[in-house]
Amino acid sequence: MELKEALGKIYNEAKEKFDIQNTPKLHLKEDEENAQGIFGKTAYYNPTDMSIVLYITNRHDKDICRSFAHELVHHHQNERGDLELGDASQATYAQDDPHMRKMEMEAYLKGNLLFRDWEDWFKNYKQTNQNGKTIIKRKIPRISRN
Repeated sequence: MELKEALGKIYNEAKEKFDIQNTPKLHLKEDEENAQGIFGKTAYYNPTDMSIVLYITNRHDKDICRSFAHELVHHHQNERGDLELGDASQATYAQDDPHMRKMEMEAYLKGNLLFRDWEDWFKNYKQTNQNGKTIIKRKIPRISRN
């Protein structure tokens, strides 16, 4: 599966699980300089224009997908109005603002579970028969929308 197809499938899963109403804009960004440093950017969500930027240079597709899942949770938080309740203007917002700390905790937990559940379903529960038709062996548990 190619990266863009995987991102589309992950988005569809997130849309269903989190009841996403508005599709965020997605930008795949090449940045050689950023990719050189261990602390280079991996992704970010911009609540103002509802966009997700994924840095893709020298990254494994699986890691990019995981970042996308994380940022989709931030998009969901924005749709709920939760990102307006904190201050993400400082580089250390995730450590200094208690509300934004909770937002990051939720994004790490639910984003990683979203990706893990989707990956496990794809590898273990989805099966294609000889005619190319998809057969679902069984559904995986849904994560909470809360």
